[in-house]
Parts: sequence; structure tokens; C-alpha cells
Amino acid sequence: MRHLRWLLIPIVLVPLVLVLSYGFGRDPAEIPSQLIGKALPSFRLVTLDGQTVTAEELRGKPVLINFWASWCAPCVAEHAILRQAQRRNGDRVTIVGILYQDTAGRARSFVARYGGNWPVLLDPGGTLALDFGVTGPPESYFVDAAGIVRAKQFGPLTDATLEARVSPLLAMARIDR
Repeated sequence: MRHLRWLLIPIVLVPLVLVLSYGFGRDPAEIPSQLIGKALPSFRLVTLDGQTVTAEELRGKPVLINFWASWCAPCVAEHAILRQAQRRNGDRVTIVGILYQDTAGRARSFVARYGGNWPVLLDPGGTLALDFGVTGPPESYFVDAAGIVRAKQFGPLTDATLEARVSPLLAMARIDR
């Protein structure tokens, strides 16, 4: 019986150490997505202004798709980063906001307070968020000009992460021309 006890310790400890070492070596903002390398999910949604936007209309230049909510504190700081990115990139990159588990009225108040003039799409029932695998706002997806999802950012964007994700998309768009 004593020998069995000593055998049980490595059987329990070795897998535990392996699991912990794997988890500690990963960046928590790097949550994988099944969409990377695949086409943007098809959608047809309405903006806060009542206009219809489809996934097909977004092809032709890089797109930053940002899932956000008015109740999301990190979304406030991120919103300023998105406004700066829009000024910096002009019409070379399309920014699209998708409202996540929020109301149109609250979103309008948020945009009136914090600015931003990109389309904000309503996702009733969260169908598109489910298609993307969104776990919570803010969450952003970077799509190339051909409509292929190239990267995902979980959590708020910073200037550095946004630049690191957008620059390759712009370079790809120049090559394709």
C-alpha cells in the first residue's frame, strides 16, 4: 500500500505541472478564433441610422470590426483609440462597430458623448456575435480587403496593437492593387 501511494504522487503532479506551465506561458489576450484565415461571416444588419450594411459591401479594403457596448468601461478608452485610428488611416480602413448586448438608445447616447462616425450595427439576438464567437466586449476582428479574417484582439485595443494589426492589412491591400 505504501508503494502505491508514492506512485500516485507523480501521476497527479506531472499532469498538473504540465497544465500550469502551458497556461502561464500564454498571453490571455490571445484567445484563438476559428475564423482566422476564413471568410468574414455573411450578415445583413441595420445601423443606428437605419441604413443596411452587408458583409459583401465591406470587401475592397481592410476592415476593423469592433464588438462593443455602452456599459463596457474599457470600451470608453478604446473608443478614443478607434477615433484616432480613423483620423490616421482615413478611408484606407473601414471601421465598423457592432453593438453587443445593448440597446440602440444607449449606443446613440454613447456615440453622442464620445464621438465616432463609423457605422454602428445592431445585432438583435446576438446572432453575428455568436458567428464570431464573441465572449464579451471589447473584442475586435481584422479583415483583409478580400474579406478574410486575419486577426482577433480580445480586450481593449491600444495604439500599438491596432497599428500592429492594421499595418499588415494595408500592406496586403497595396500588393493586391
